[in-house]
Amino acid sequence: MKQFGLFLLAFFLVFVLTPFVVIFGIIVRYLKGLSVKEYLETSAIGFDQAGGSVLYGKENYTISSYTHYLCEYKGIKCWFEGFINFFFGQDHCRKSFEWECIKDDEDLQEFYKGKE
Repeated sequence: MKQFGLFLLAFFLVFVLTPFVVIFGIIVRYLKGLSVKEYLETSAIGFDQAGGSVLYGKENYTISSYTHYLCEYKGIKCWFEGFINFFFGQDHCRKSFEWECIKDDEDLQEFYKGKE
């Protein structure tokens, strides 16, 4: 029950505070001469990872990369990977998966466990 309460609190705070925090972050970075583009890219990946947590129950994986993992390595026939690739470019999910494996060596070990 405690986890459910924490989930509801986090869900509420994300939806209420995120727009203000993002706007504040953009303004602060702009005024300090820092890269707003880099901030937005990092935020987008964070939102995507949050989506992966909600959709698949896996933290630290983007929707695209975990979708590719399920389709490629678990043998799940899915149209969702094609749908994502249609909007974000050919092989987007595969490239996302490879990027995540490179960024964190533990990811690579988890995905290839038992594949040898």
